[in-house]
Amino acid sequence: MSTPGWLVLVVERNRMLHTVASAEEALDMLFTNWPVTNGLAFFSAMQAYAGTMTETVTQGDAQSAFLAAALDAEAVFRMA
Repeated sequence: MSTPGWLVLVVERNRMLHTVASAEEALDMLFTNWPVTNGLAFFSAMQAYAGTMTETVTQGDAQSAFLAAALDAEAVFRMA
């Protein structure tokens, strides 16, 4: 389900397409199907998700952090 403030992204991993439309879905992707599990961009995305839970980080900022992690990991994605 898409969260207000998120653009829907389609991320390709392991020859499959995954829809990411919320901070929760981004976190799931980072935990279960991410090629890079270290580095500043990865940890910033994880922290951004935690911030959405306490409402100290906006959904837009969380998505920006996820996009930075995707670029850092050279993950293939597109906006749907």
